[in-house]
Amino acid sequence: MTAVIMTVEPATPGAVESLVRACSPESLAWRFTLPGRPAPAWILVRYRSFLLAGTALVAKLGDAAVGLVNLVPEGEGRAELGVLVADAWHRRGIASALVRGLTEDPRWAGWTLHATVQVGNAPAEALLRAHGFHPVPTFERGEKEFERVVPTSMTSVMKEVVDGGVGEAGAGPDGVQRRAAAADAGRRRHGPAGRGGPRERATGIAAALLPRG
Repeated sequence: MTAVIMTVEPATPGAVESLVRACSPESLAWRFTLPGRPAPAWILVRYRSFLLAGTALVAKLGDAAVGLVNLVPEGEGRAELGVLVADAWHRRGIASALVRGLTEDPRWAGWTLHATVQVGNAPAEALLRAHGFHPVPTFERGEKEFERVVPTSMTSVMKEVVDGGVGEAGAGPDGVQRRAAAADAGRRRHGPAGRGGPRERATGIAAALLPRG
């Protein structure tokens, strides 16, 4: 994997638009849990506001937007995570850097973060496990749910690693060193059944993580 140097800054409508247009229909379908091959223009009409929801940070290489992370609060101490990376920049550590930046931010200490992944999206699962997320029960068909409690101190981090019981070493699909540690399971959010369609809610949209390929 070739190292990349990027900047991370608050997302803007222009950056989100250029990123979405740099993604393939397949990647967008995984991100939004949609059937078929949705066109970038259609995604921007319907979901632009969701891509700017919550804490929205964009990764840039020069002037090009190559990745986006959203962390959308859903209530006291709980937030939903979503990641999108342009196809040309998959497996370059961008998704990992974005997730790491949020999970190490002391503002989220003690919060339960969760994310939804479609069944079969192994790279997304590996990304989550590499950052301490663990699977929790879900009633949505074709989806998997992962959670992590952000540690409140370095002592909590060490305890999480020692007690997690899922330590996995090796290079992850995005080229970063993997470490998976279990965290306390929080409550499962309640939403309408997906069954191939997008799950829209007041705070955001189901966060099916990318990259896949």
